[in-house]
Amino acid sequence: MNICLWSGASFEEWYSSYHLMHRLIREMINAGHNVSLVQVQKSDGRLPDDLKDEPRLKVYNVIQKPVAKSNFVFRYIKGYQYYSKSGKIIKSLSDIDIIFLQSNNNAYIPVKIANKLHIPVVYNVQDIFPIDAMVIGKLSKANPAFIVARSLQSKAYKKATRVVTISEDLKKTIQNEGREDVDVIYNWSYQNEAYDIPDDKNHFLTSNNIQRNDGFRVVYAGNVGQMMDAEMLVQTAKKLGSYKDIVFYVIGEGSGLNRLKARTEELGLKNVRFYGRQPMEYAQDNYCAADVNINPVPKGVIYTCMPSKTATCLLSEKPTVVSMDLDSDMSKRLGCVDQWSVVAPGDSDAMAEEILKVYKNGSRKSDNAAKFLSELGPVENAKLYVKILEEAVRGN
Repeated sequence: MNICLWSGASFEEWYSSYHLMHRLIREMINAGHNVSLVQVQKSDGRLPDDLKDEPRLKVYNVIQKPVAKSNFVFRYIKGYQYYSKSGKIIKSLSDIDIIFLQSNNNAYIPVKIANKLHIPVVYNVQDIFPIDAMVIGKLSKANPAFIVARSLQSKAYKKATRVVTISEDLKKTIQNEGREDVDVIYNWSYQNEAYDIPDDKNHFLTSNNIQRNDGFRVVYAGNVGQMMDAEMLVQTAKKLGSYKDIVFYVIGEGSGLNRLKARTEELGLKNVRFYGRQPMEYAQDNYCAADVNINPVPKGVIYTCMPSKTATCLLSEKPTVVSMDLDSDMSKRLGCVDQWSVVAPGDSDAMAEEILKVYKNGSRKSDNAAKFLSELGPVENAKLYVKILEEAVRGN
């Protein structure tokens, strides 16, 4: 089978789905299929080492300058330009049996192109635009841009051969947009087994000379952007300011980083330290460095996207405090994980209280976090995508 993986990202630099796409391409090839990867690049780019000389993989790059993630309108326009341009590549590939369309904000265009070419298309939805922009206050429901974008995305859901998303909460949102049959395949981490990284082998700790006597470590690692509640983090740190040995480590970059730094300065917080994004190959070390991990997810966000760090946090087996809508499916699932606590969005009092419990009782490994993930989102889930692609071709 000849699969076209149509991506709005690339392997040129790290992004949240990097390891997912890498594993998916590997599983497609392992199953005996040929893959044509169409992707956007800033330059001629690069590939993971094991894919560079892979005979079953052909790569087609569309060069395009990057756009700031915070600029929704310009990103949408650039996305339209990319899919229109890359669509010409798709039309030139005469032997495509199926298209795997990676999550994007302009899905109507590639789905329409696939339909015109009579090629089945499996649309993978990792986040739900423009509803995600509405939830975080970037677009109002009455905004004409929101109305048009929502209508076009809804058409893409309905016109795709299969739609696959990454949680039951996102599935319900897509169903509310008019697509009833939606598959759910949870995202995975970099491996199946729990991570066992002692402090003296931990890249983040050793490269930054962080010692055990530097204090109790509360870690937020990941994108510092609109899908995390920076103010909740700040207020939680403020409430724990009297505990001089509790330190918040913010590891990452993003459009909200400067604002977060400014807020810590405004409040005179001395217990928050900032570190840039760490090398991709050591992502798991960030979460394993924690005495407790935190992830302040804003209200409503869990219905439009699934925090990419969830799988790796689970495999770190470290205590974790997350905020998300308490009536969500994911909240109920994570609430059953030992050493994990779920609090309401924006409730910094509850988050501070849960952190203090770990501080006072001692940080210990979760009894079931790794097992929970193995049942929910193992690396083998990539094979489920391949199975859906094969089913879509047979059923077309």
